[in-house]
This record gives sequence, structure tokens and C-alpha cells, in this order.
Amino acid sequence: MRISISDYRVAGASLSVVMAVVLSACGGGGGGDNSAPTTPATLTLAAAPAISPANGTTDADYAPTVQFTASKAMAAAGIKLVCDGAVVAGKTTVSGAVATFKPDAPGVAANAQCSASVDAAATKDVAGTVFTGSTALTSFTVKALACPGGSANTPPSFNGAALVAACGNLFIEPAVAKNLWPGIVTGIQTALEMDRKVYGTLQATQPDVLVCQSGACADYFAGPRRRNVTLYPNTYAGQYVAPRMTVVLTSPTWTQNPYVLAHEFSHVEVAKRTNGTHVPAWFDEGLATYVGGEPICTNVTGKGIDDLRKLDQEADWVAYTGPEDVFFKTYCQARAEVAAWIGKRGNAGVLQLLDAVRQGQSFTGQYGQMLTQ
Repeated sequence: MRISISDYRVAGASLSVVMAVVLSACGGGGGGDNSAPTTPATLTLAAAPAISPANGTTDADYAPTVQFTASKAMAAAGIKLVCDGAVVAGKTTVSGAVATFKPDAPGVAANAQCSASVDAAATKDVAGTVFTGSTALTSFTVKALACPGGSANTPPSFNGAALVAACGNLFIEPAVAKNLWPGIVTGIQTALEMDRKVYGTLQATQPDVLVCQSGACADYFAGPRRRNVTLYPNTYAGQYVAPRMTVVLTSPTWTQNPYVLAHEFSHVEVAKRTNGTHVPAWFDEGLATYVGGEPICTNVTGKGIDDLRKLDQEADWVAYTGPEDVFFKTYCQARAEVAAWIGKRGNAGVLQLLDAVRQGQSFTGQYGQMLTQ
């Protein structure tokens, strides 16, 4: 192919245009976008962050939830909570720009001094931008124990060591961690409410409550069987002779403790309403199991004894219900009988029955026929 000089000039001009276009597309020349790369926004606390508990709070909950809002949504976050110099174990979750820390049960001690801060290294957005700026969140004080009542008596001792007066007449073995105390107090309050549902206004003075953790403590106050127990004045199960109505818990952490306490407090209320007059052990224990829901009878089947009336005396009841299988079946058998009776007579019938016994009337005459034998 032959190209004339005129053709070459035209072709050369076209080539120049093409090259200019290519250079422009590659950022060459003076017509391209020369702006600097975009810098990701920093991740900090929000300009007006919602933080709870508010700084300076003096009555935070025993298991305080700490929360803060960040400047933008987070992919992960961490909050560090320190109370009385010790790090509180827990978990931080995020929802958008809000991070929430919840401590593991059972929380912290009453009156604890706490401070919370952002764990910067663990806090980042979806792009991986790590938290910067101030990490201080809040400082607060946990509320004091709300004593459930009772007179402040002298703490009892065992093996030369005194129990600690937590508040009122609640006495706790020194080995029990202080962060468990609020749960024990709450358990007492829950138990009292359960008893009020059946008895209405409680007439009994709240008993001493002794809480053990060690086997030695349980042996001394509750006896070798280490059962939770109600001790009447001048009676004993172990070596401790109770000077007044006393309830012994042999574990500070058992989840059933509020229900156990409701069971034991029922015995205290029955003793008060009858002025100590005897009622059959099967009735007293069946009523306490009905009130407290402890022992749990959901999956218990069959009878523990052919006739509950054979277990009239408390000593006979305790001896007979020693084996575990017999224990549950007999308690639940007694509960079923009392529940059937209350189903016919109502809670008012219980109060009338106890009052009649206090006045010297026959229990059997007032109770009538057994309903489930």
C-alpha cells in the first residue's frame, strides 16, 4: 500500500489524537483526577455518648450492665469493668453503634466501687478501624445490701471462727465470696414473698439465716446429712444448739436456695401460728413443699409410704426420708395430699386450721379425711 505525503499527515494527526486519549485515560497529561485517597473516619465515643450507669451513680445494680455509644457502627467491642480493684468477668455485645457489657453471674459485691473503660484493641468497625481517643467511660458505686429484716444478733461461731453478719440476722461463713451475698439476700426476699402468697401477712419474726460453704460448717450447724434445715429454739441437728428460730443453708450458690428458704420459712410460720403446738410432720412438710416448690416434684411418681399418717413425728419423718428415692417420693406424696386439701379449702382454710390447732382443737378433727391415700 502506498501512502502519499498528504495521506501521512492526515494519518499522523489522527494518531496524535488517539495517543492523547490514551494518555488521558491513564491519568497522564493535565486533565486527570488528582484528589488524595479517602481516609477512613476514626472510631471514637459518640459526640454525646449515652453511657450507663451514669458517672457518679451510687446505687447501681449488683450485676451492673455497662453501655456506651460509639461514633459509628461497630463490628466488635470490648468493655473492661473493674470493681474494688478486681476485673469483673463478663461479655460485651454490639448492636450498631451501641456496646453493652453484662457481667457473669452473680455480679459484684454490695458497696463495690467500680469503673468501666473501653477495651480499645477489641473495639473496631467493619473496616477494621480500631477505637481511638478517650477510653474512660464511667465510675459508679454498687448499691448497699437491702436487709430483708430480722434483728441483729451475735454471729454464731464454729471451730473458733465466727460467721460474718452480712446484714440484720443473716450470718455467712467467711469463705463465701462477697459477690455472692446479694444473691443470698435476694433469695431471702423471694422466699418471703412466696410464703406471703399462702399465709398473707407473716406473723413470725424472721429467723436467723446461717449460710455455709464448707463441709465443716455444714456439719456443725446442719449435721452430717448436711440437709438444709430449720432449727427450733434449743434444738440442734449438728453441734450447734439454736438459741432461737434458725434456718441453715448448706450451700451459698445452689439455684434452688430461694425455694429452699421458702420451704424452711413455712415451718417457721406454722410454728408461730400454732404457738408451737404439734401438727403432723407429714402435714408440716407437705405444706412447706407446697409453699416453696422444693423439693421439685415435677417428675416424681409413686408413693414413698403406704400411709402418710405413720409419719406423725418429725423424728420419724427425718429417719424415714433418709434414702434419696424415698426422700423425694415421700415429700412429694405429702405435697400432693396438702395441695388436694388446699384445692378444696383454699389458703384461708390453712390459716383457720392452724388457728384451731393453736386453740387446742384436734388437728385430725379440723383436717378431716385424707384425700389422696
